[in-house]
Amino acid sequence: MASGLYARFFDAALADGRTEVRCITSPVNAASIAFHTRLGFDIVPGDRLATGIPVHSDYDGPGKDRVCFRKRLTLTGERQGPPR
Repeated sequence: MASGLYARFFDAALADGRTEVRCITSPVNAASIAFHTRLGFDIVPGDRLATGIPVHSDYDGPGKDRVCFRKRLTLTGERQGPPR
């Protein structure tokens, strides 16, 4: 379900000429981190590690660290998202 939504979002982003998408999650949300990396998102290096995961300190306010992701999209027709 969620991967299908992302696939449509990637298609829309590509159609709009975008070459990159970004997202964030909490460093304690292991399922979200695993999901996004399976979709091909890379973790953006942060300013410190939390349980071995790069985080951006205070991203959403004091004490609210976040894991930031980036996924590059291609305009060549190569599927970068999950298969449909």
